[in-house]
Amino acid sequence: MPRVHKRKYEKIDQSEIDLVVQCQDSHEFYKRYRETFPDKKKGVDSIGKIWKRRGEFIKKLHPEPEIPEGAATIPPELVNMIATQNKVLTEISVLVREQLQVTKEILGYLPKWTPKTEEHIQKPPAQPRSPEHKEPVKKPGHEKPPADIMIGS
Repeated sequence: MPRVHKRKYEKIDQSEIDLVVQCQDSHEFYKRYRETFPDKKKGVDSIGKIWKRRGEFIKKLHPEPEIPEGAATIPPELVNMIATQNKVLTEISVLVREQLQVTKEILGYLPKWTPKTEEHIQKPPAQPRSPEHKEPVKKPGHEKPPADIMIGS
């Protein structure tokens, strides 16, 4: 069975293209399209398809001028500043990577912290503190002289 070639897009007149380029949003385009072309029986979908191709029409009407490669010269001062900036950013990124690696290693040694609910956290009952064992204060002057250090057997 022979295939019937179907158009990808409907044929759009130049006046429709001019109108779609002039409008700023789809609602404005729809209203102006109905006012400008009352005899055309296109539905909302067909008008929407025209609006979706707006960017394509703008590119065809206003082609971007091509800049030859030799014409776009960059001043040497700008090239030097960009090179310096790239060096600084490279150094910063290396330092940040090292810092992240050290932080990961440190975190690897620490135990995992798990949040506890209030039920598990209970304060121990208040106990009177017992005085800590303190060594008696030695009086100066009655100390034994330090013993000689013996090295050997």
